[in-house]
Amino acid sequence: VALCTLQGHLFNQGLTHELFVLQLLTILLDGGSTGIPTDDSVELAVAYMKIVGMALLESSRSGVYAIMERFRDLLHNGSIGKRVQYQVETLMRIRKEEFKSFPALPEELDLVEREDQITFELTLDEEDLNKEEILDVFR
Repeated sequence: VALCTLQGHLFNQGLTHELFVLQLLTILLDGGSTGIPTDDSVELAVAYMKIVGMALLESSRSGVYAIMERFRDLLHNGSIGKRVQYQVETLMRIRKEEFKSFPALPEELDLVEREDQITFELTLDEEDLNKEEILDVFR
């Protein structure tokens, strides 16, 4: 949850590209390697969508539409628990209001002009990423 929150705020600040956000949401809603989304992955996708929703609407309205259609499909299939269904229904209402209650960037944190920002265009499926596995070991 914390990592998705951090990544969501990085997107809201303009540091990551919307393709990364859409890929992450797609993986969470499609169940990753198993192909079956769990209640936990859908719940995480709902929380993540609340964080990035307003900024994602500004940059990729069609992407938000596609993700919300996937949420709607999960509701109609009945493959998720009642508690998660309620969270998805709440997200649908928040989306209808265009995420007004979840602002992308509070005014006190809007410190860098848009033209001065650098957006990193990484995706989850890049082959040429330079892994630094030595950083995975705590010393």
